[in-house]
Amino acid sequence: MKASVNADLSVSQDGISLSPRRFRLRVSARADARVVGYLAVSVAAVLYGLWANLSKLVENSVPPLTIALYTQFLPGLLYLPALARHGFPRKDVPLLLVISGAGAVAAPVVYYYGLVGTTASNAALLSNSEAVFTVVIAFAFLGERLTRRGYVALAGVVVGAFVVTTELRLTDLASVQYLAGNLLLILGTFFWAVDNNGSTILSKRSRILPMISVKLLLGSALLLPILLVAGAPLVPSGPDAWLLLVIAFAGVASFTILFYFALRRIGAMRAGSILSTSSLWGVVISLILFPGETLSPTQIAGGALMVLATIALYVFGGTESAASAPAGETLKPAGSDGPRLP
Repeated sequence: MKASVNADLSVSQDGISLSPRRFRLRVSARADARVVGYLAVSVAAVLYGLWANLSKLVENSVPPLTIALYTQFLPGLLYLPALARHGFPRKDVPLLLVISGAGAVAAPVVYYYGLVGTTASNAALLSNSEAVFTVVIAFAFLGERLTRRGYVALAGVVVGAFVVTTELRLTDLASVQYLAGNLLLILGTFFWAVDNNGSTILSKRSRILPMISVKLLLGSALLLPILLVAGAPLVPSGPDAWLLLVIAFAGVASFTILFYFALRRIGAMRAGSILSTSSLWGVVISLILFPGETLSPTQIAGGALMVLATIALYVFGGTESAASAPAGETLKPAGSDGPRLP
């Protein structure tokens, strides 16, 4: 028994089914969502590259713990009005604590201390570690998958990032002069990768702005006693202290909302891989702010590979069919998964 309702909808014993025309509309909407997600994370990558360079300038007059506090507190305060109209279910509290501790306390503290012991160009290049950690964690714990050609494109992004980062001269990168700073930077990006994947889960069932605000404000509350015990100044001063406002609002606040938007739209694996292009932008910005640093032909080649692989990831990186995709696949945005911004 089967009764036709109209051209778009039919009812049968197996349930309700949509006609091809309705299906095409839904596919088109999802394709548009992917485009917006890719654009969001691409802009976020530029901001991330700027973030590393400005942070290096600020550290000339402001201690790392003070930078970490204000770059978390000011963006959290900016989004506080959204938090006032939103609540979180009790089951989300443990995950909120994890991402706050990892992304708003451990990551910035370790990262800014590492920045003291290395160069701006190294900081920009080593930011690729976050993308790699994000992709690996998403694959292992979130069940995110790509098509085979998507994995090839993803490998191209990772290889290009590796070439830009190391110039294929591993002994120079691991030199004693910058070893401690570089290792701290990499450790900081690991904590941010943990935050990225935890935020992917929360962004599926929470509004983005309240989630950002509670994470950053909770992290600031945890950072404040650490700063006081360490004896770092609570009030920043010095000729470059004003750059904290640029980092907090143009860097952290804008980057975070764009990146979380992309996490919801295209998943942690794709968003993390495209974030690796931030190293290329970071090096370009460092050439402007620190003219003594130059790009080698090897870095240029690696950067070109990253850009081409990123384009290929968008073209060929579709998810596997629904039948073969694992349950809870985070790369499949639901029809109403867009952020409900206040």
